[in-house]
Amino acid sequence: MKTKRLMATLLTLSLTASVALIGCGKKNEAANPGTDSTGAVKMDSVQFLNGILTSEPKSLDPTLATDVNSSDVLVNCMEGLTRIEQGEDGKDVIKEAGAERWEVSEDQTVWTFHLRDYKWSDGKPVTANDFEFAIKRALNPEVGASYAFILYPIKNAQAYNSEKAKAEEVGVKALDEKTLQFTLDKPTPYFLDLTYFKVMYPQREDIVTAQGDKFGTESNTMVFCGPYILKNWAHQSKMEFEKNPTYWDKDSVKLEKLTLNIIKEETARMSSLLNGSIDYAAVSKQEWIEKFDGTGKFDVIKANTPGSNYMFFNQTNKYFKNVKIRQAFSLATDREDRIKILFRGLGQPAYGWCPPTLQIGGEDFREKVGIEPLLAFKQANPDPKALLIEGLKEIGEDPDPAKASFTYLQAGTSAREREFAEYDQEMYKKNLGIDLKMEYVEWPVFQKRTDDLDYQIAGMAWIGDYNDPNTFFDMWITGADMTPTGWTNEKYDSLIKQASDTIDPEKRTELFKQAEQILVVDEAVIAPTLYRVKNTYRAKYTNRIMTPLFGAQDFKYTYTNGRP
Repeated sequence: MKTKRLMATLLTLSLTASVALIGCGKKNEAANPGTDSTGAVKMDSVQFLNGILTSEPKSLDPTLATDVNSSDVLVNCMEGLTRIEQGEDGKDVIKEAGAERWEVSEDQTVWTFHLRDYKWSDGKPVTANDFEFAIKRALNPEVGASYAFILYPIKNAQAYNSEKAKAEEVGVKALDEKTLQFTLDKPTPYFLDLTYFKVMYPQREDIVTAQGDKFGTESNTMVFCGPYILKNWAHQSKMEFEKNPTYWDKDSVKLEKLTLNIIKEETARMSSLLNGSIDYAAVSKQEWIEKFDGTGKFDVIKANTPGSNYMFFNQTNKYFKNVKIRQAFSLATDREDRIKILFRGLGQPAYGWCPPTLQIGGEDFREKVGIEPLLAFKQANPDPKALLIEGLKEIGEDPDPAKASFTYLQAGTSAREREFAEYDQEMYKKNLGIDLKMEYVEWPVFQKRTDDLDYQIAGMAWIGDYNDPNTFFDMWITGADMTPTGWTNEKYDSLIKQASDTIDPEKRTELFKQAEQILVVDEAVIAPTLYRVKNTYRAKYTNRIMTPLFGAQDFKYTYTNGRP
């Protein structure tokens, strides 16, 4: 997916969804908020919802899509083998979807899924061949799917993606039109969690072939099999959906129309929420929080999210090939002040990479490993400027930081993004004595520039794809290239491979701990800055908007009651 990354514009924009609630003020979205005298759920006679996307999805091709906005679209118009939903207790639960049942072999290496009878929006049946085609397409090295690595637990998947095996040797096979079988290299604790992820959505070979490079770029280049059909894609403006009449579970879908408005500017989103043109939004500025609270018209959801913001460095650059320079930039980041000023207190300082909420063996990974690695490193190196000077000397440059040339590539040009950039300029001037230049580009350009290693420093955010620390660590193995930095490390690769070769949670915890030390301290490949927390305001008349911890924003069961 050389379009890259689950998150990036969200680095400076919305604080996304979760279910691990840390605040109150919102009813349980999984429960019915009200019924009439017959026990039926109360609903408005006209069912529609106006939502938001914070930027234009670059592609809706499930093989190539990586950002959160494309995920929010695809989850509502596509149906994979399973869906990740919120149960009545508000926690994530994997539900049957395109597959009505499945079984796994005793050694946990063979998974067999039995598809239900369901259709594409043009009336043709969804078949096991559609899944086999999609998965092998994602692994085809000529396609260049960034998320190919997530499929590596499948037998010969990595070999095929590395041009060391043939497509027919990959361990996914349609046994018949309704039976799909996976053979894994070894038992994989999180394999079922992959089955609801977009890179595993079915795809019609005839449609993909006919559309070529246009597939996923317009609404009329695709067919759909989920709760809604994308009827209109007005680029840079909105995406309009209608209820899918051929959806197998259409009786559960209450909205007749769903509109996702593309609103990049924070002020425009806040004004739209206040005037009722959209029904929910993430809110961070205190002045807006006070305004919305004063209306009494909104429920508030505060929650941890399985995500981390981070800076990354181009190690092919003359400066950032030096580890001490990278370490200096990481240590010079005032995480606490950054959260206070830029995120209005909504976040936790990140001195590690894997955020809270990620489970391993039923326990929180962060709690199991103890002190975060960057905290100990910071205590041992209280002067980041001294590290920078040492690094400059090692590469033969003038040791005066003010004479070095550093440029930060900023994704986005909005006022909010400029606020972030100006803060970074002041912070690094104070802590490192450098004059940091800023270069503002739109997200598609940012993606291409970082893919091409045409940058020095940049920043993004990453949201986990499934509930296991591996979703934060395997993205840095050689060849994954989810965030191109020019870095490769055999020891790191070996640690991640060892973690995938065992299901022992204690061994896996220790291996991930060692890998994190390499990633954020010893090699300083990235500088994590913040563990993400959301603060979302939703109109009180909205019900059952599902925001699973490890899924996209899902409107399958959404309805309204009491819309003015």
